[in-house]
Amino acid sequence: MMVAVEKKLPPRAVQGIVFDGDDTLWSTECLYDAARNSARKVVIEAGFDGVAWEELERLIDVQNVDAMGFSAERFPTSCAQAYEELCRRQSLPPDPVISMKIRQAARSVFELEAPLVFNVRETLSDLRAQGMRLALLTKGDPDIQARRIENSGLRDFFEVIEIVPEKSASVIRSVVDRLGVGVESAMMVGNSVQSDLIPAIEAGLRVAWVNAHVWEYERGGNDLADDRFTSLPTLADIASVIPG
Repeated sequence: MMVAVEKKLPPRAVQGIVFDGDDTLWSTECLYDAARNSARKVVIEAGFDGVAWEELERLIDVQNVDAMGFSAERFPTSCAQAYEELCRRQSLPPDPVISMKIRQAARSVFELEAPLVFNVRETLSDLRAQGMRLALLTKGDPDIQARRIENSGLRDFFEVIEIVPEKSASVIRSVVDRLGVGVESAMMVGNSVQSDLIPAIEAGLRVAWVNAHVWEYERGGNDLADDRFTSLPTLADIASVIPG
């Protein structure tokens, strides 16, 4: 969903902010951890090493991004494939019933409501009160992300909302343009340097990294050497790094 704002604002240090969703405004990695633990219990009950399974699952899940992207089937598939690989290593035939139970346990990640990060409503409300224009740019399965946006209750804070399969400099520039500000007057806030901040810097924005839990695919680069990069202990600290 996109809401275009046609009027351009006069030049100022920061006029608009583009926010990531998952693990920036609401927490999802805790949901994946819980679902992974549930799947791991099924693996252990089947007589396999839970630690070995989890190490394999995390590796396979990163590898599966190339083929499956951020679809809802990637994580359950990775969990089942890790079990099946353990079976092959022990020259055992995978049990289809166990594979199904593992997939079912992994899918619970999409049934749980993602909790909001600390003080997110107050933070967004304060930014709007300062005259900031806000956008939400999140990637992933469209149905899942749309549901998370609705469940968050944060929709009304944003003038532009967009769900994409992947973030890029061109996508970010388009969002900023729809927001009605220039890239030199915009900031991107996210928890992933790779997916959120590097594309935003390439688009010409300032960036603020929120130190939050991320999965293996998104890790690395938190010491990005760029004078437009700022690190935030929490989202609530955003006001302190916005130049006036």
